[in-house]
Amino acid sequence: MRKVKREERKGIAPLFDGIWDSMVISYLQGYQGEGFVNDFPNPEFGLIVSGEYSFPGGDPGAAGVRDMIEHVFDYIEGNETTFIYAPENLGWRDLILECHPDKAEEVMRFWIVQKDYDFDEKRLNSYMEKLPEGYQIVPFDEELYRQAMDSEWSREFCETFEDAEDYLNRGFGFGILDNGQLVSGISTMTVYDGGTEIQIATREDYRRRGLALPCAARFILEAKKRGIRPCWDAANETSRHMAVKLGYEYNGEYSTVHMRR
Repeated sequence: MRKVKREERKGIAPLFDGIWDSMVISYLQGYQGEGFVNDFPNPEFGLIVSGEYSFPGGDPGAAGVRDMIEHVFDYIEGNETTFIYAPENLGWRDLILECHPDKAEEVMRFWIVQKDYDFDEKRLNSYMEKLPEGYQIVPFDEELYRQAMDSEWSREFCETFEDAEDYLNRGFGFGILDNGQLVSGISTMTVYDGGTEIQIATREDYRRRGLALPCAARFILEAKKRGIRPCWDAANETSRHMAVKLGYEYNGEYSTVHMRR
C-alpha cells in the first residue's frame, strides 16, 4: 500500500463509487483526509481516512486486501475508527468482521439524504428562540477551537483541520456556552466545494436540555446565507429525529463497522 499523491486523487475516484459520504468528496477534491491504494495508476482497492472515519473501496476480494485490513491501524492515527463502505458492497463488512472478530462490530447508522434543501427559515428561527435561558450561541473563534480540541466529546468539531488558522479560514461553527464553557455545538467537520459535513454534539452532563436544536438551526441558517450545503449523517435515533425536525429527509438504515485498536 502506498499513500496517494494530491494530483492522483481524481484517478482513484472510481474505487469509491457508491459511497455518498461527503468526507469522500472532500478528500477527492483535495481538501481533507489521506488516501492509500495498492497500486497506481491501476489500483484494485484503496482506503480513505478522514478523522475517525475510514472508507474502504474497490474489490474486497483482491489479493492484498486482507493484509490491509489486518494492519489497518498502520494508516489510522487514533485508537478507533468507523468503516463506511458502499451499501451494495457488504464484502467489506464481512472481511473486517472476519479479520477482527474481537475488536470490530457492525453498527447501523441512519441515512439522511444528501441534496440541496430549501429549509424553512421561519421554522429554524422559531427553534433558535427556544434556547433555554442562561445560555448563549456564539460563533467559533480561536478560543472555542481550543476548547473543542481539549475535550474528547468535542474534538470532532475541528480535528480534520490542520490548526486553528486552517479551521477559521475554511470552516465555521457555533457553540453554546455556559459561563464561558463550551457545552454544546455544531461545526464543519469536513469541507468541500459548496458543502460541508456537519458534526453536532453536546457534553454528556448537558444533554436533554434543549441545546442542540437551536444551535443546529443557527448553523443551517448560516450555511444557507453562505450558499453551502450542510450535509447531515445520523449515528443514532436522536440525531435522526433532530435532522427530520430541521427539514432533512430520512432514507433508512445502512451498515457500518466500528473498530478499536
